[in-house]
Amino acid sequence: MSVVSSRVSSVSSILKAPGVRSQLIRQSNRVYFKLPKNLKNIIYNFENGSVTKDYEDLICVLRDSNIKDTDLIEFLGNVRQCISLLTPVHKLFVETLLQLKWTNRSSEVASAYKTFIEDLICMQIHYAKNVIDNLVEQFKPEDNDEVKWEAGECKEEDVQRLNHLHDILRKILIVVPMSSKLLLQSLRGRFPYIAHGTHMHEVYVYALLQVLEYAPQLRSDILSLIINRLMVLDVNIPRLETDNEDEDLMDDSSECDSTTGNENNVVDDNDITETDKIHPIAHKLDVCMELILKYMHDFCFVEEVLQVEPLKSLYFDLLQIFETVILPTHASQYVQYIVFYICSFKTAVAEAFIDWLWRKVTDPNIPPIIRRSSVAYIASFLVTANFVTTGIVKVVQFKLCKWIHDYINMQDHSSYINNENKDHTVFYSVCQALFLIICKRHNDYPDSKKYMLYLQELNLAKIITSKLNPLKACHPEILHSFAEITRMYQLAYCYTIIENNTRSQLPIFNSNKAALTTVDNFFPFSSYTLQRSSQRLISLFRDNVSNSNEYKTFTNYKEDIDYMTE
Repeated sequence: MSVVSSRVSSVSSILKAPGVRSQLIRQSNRVYFKLPKNLKNIIYNFENGSVTKDYEDLICVLRDSNIKDTDLIEFLGNVRQCISLLTPVHKLFVETLLQLKWTNRSSEVASAYKTFIEDLICMQIHYAKNVIDNLVEQFKPEDNDEVKWEAGECKEEDVQRLNHLHDILRKILIVVPMSSKLLLQSLRGRFPYIAHGTHMHEVYVYALLQVLEYAPQLRSDILSLIINRLMVLDVNIPRLETDNEDEDLMDDSSECDSTTGNENNVVDDNDITETDKIHPIAHKLDVCMELILKYMHDFCFVEEVLQVEPLKSLYFDLLQIFETVILPTHASQYVQYIVFYICSFKTAVAEAFIDWLWRKVTDPNIPPIIRRSSVAYIASFLVTANFVTTGIVKVVQFKLCKWIHDYINMQDHSSYINNENKDHTVFYSVCQALFLIICKRHNDYPDSKKYMLYLQELNLAKIITSKLNPLKACHPEILHSFAEITRMYQLAYCYTIIENNTRSQLPIFNSNKAALTTVDNFFPFSSYTLQRSSQRLISLFRDNVSNSNEYKTFTNYKEDIDYMTE
């Protein structure tokens, strides 16, 4: 090893933080340059074409050199006196000024720079896009992804930088109201790509949510932007290839292994951090979901007291985003819990959301794929949320059954029924949703005799024995659970139909019969495995609370829906 390399290694060992070492090196090699005071003459000479070297040298100094705070403050004051001269010809000079690093300087420099930007926007409006683009670009941190916010708390340098940037943007929106469109375009165009680090995503989303504090008119657009980009992260997270039963088996086997000894284990779980156990894209989504869930709570609650009007306005914004972004996306895993979370704030919101989904299901003008997804959301919502009362469940079950019976009656009066189940996919999806709700919520009723009488009114036997044969398209897990429950309550006998369906689907040689396709077993609120953001949701799942929900009358259910749709 050479003397130089050994000396560097010894210094780096003493200065454990590499940032301190690099900072000392920069300070030792720093050379300061004086800025000219005759700026007006330099601009005039450049426009006349007589002397351009001074103008070019000035741009190079501003771009590449170190400038003292006092000199920069004085120079910005000279620039303000010449703003009327900064026509589009001086675009390069203005862009160089916009790229100055000023947010980490003294408060005097920051104040002078903000004043310069305000004067520039007021007198030279054509630079508005350049200014806004540059400010938004500075939302992103310069450090790499190794830097993390401890326990979700912002770093001081990030807070200081963002506060300066928001101060300018707030004033720009006041001075130039039409700049809102430019701001939205810039926010969309500079959103971090999926390949960017977690810290950049976290700081940028945090900055976007801060914009909503002084630009509430942009809330719907900015929330739509955030959720849209979070959905991109969501669909790129690999799904677990094992189902719940396989996971249970794995848990059992791991317990057996732990009892036999740990001699062959090389890696200690204590040496692995929580972030190392999850997919990197999932970690990005996790920190962003925590930010948006926290924003929703802080927006709707003041000192833990629910504010009804903010809740209604935020709900309708999120409902529109849900319709355009979340609902059409197939098999998303986590982003849909944003709507789940706001529904937990008030029962009326949950009821209105279910009613909105049901109108989607029953509208024949909506594409079948959206209708099937809507009923899947209804079923999953009812069987997952502990804030959905048994009274709401009974109302939804009754609606599902009535629609199914009406559909069966319509088909019975028809002279022809298509044998291919794909023409009745919405019907089969509604039936499966009903079967799932009965399977998951039948234990919630303390009076089993009264509940059995209620189930008898649903006439489940007519549904399963209809010519459409909904059991043939039901997912096997739901099918067998439903068959067991109907047998227990003596409501219907499904096993004979199941056996006949199994025999009819046996492969036949040289047969053109199409293979049976079951309804997708997609239930969007089935599991939430993100670590940080799950702390706000885990208490809302039925598995973690008792099932003793209070009854709610049909009249109250209708009144709450009318309240949310006013």
